[in-house]
Amino acid sequence: MTDYISTPASSITIFRELVSELDSQQLSDIQHIDLSAVAEDTIEGLCHGLMFISEAFTSDNTFTNDSLKQVGAFLSAAAHLIPALTVLGEYPQIAH
Repeated sequence: MTDYISTPASSITIFRELVSELDSQQLSDIQHIDLSAVAEDTIEGLCHGLMFISEAFTSDNTFTNDSLKQVGAFLSAAAHLIPALTVLGEYPQIAH
């Protein structure tokens, strides 16, 4: 008998699946607006973080160990948020 061990899904895949299972039909208009605002703010924060990293690399500045840990945490968060924000962006828009 052969046992097959499945490879666990990445945390990014799991997070995206959880977000995609949200039932937007059960959200109130206020919750939709709040969710959209959070998504917009998060996207803006991700863009600012990416610009910071880009500017730091192109200006030949070196990162301290603490800065590298912060950059690593930022990149991990971005890897999880971008797919989730994509799913949230696919929700039907409500009339304001």
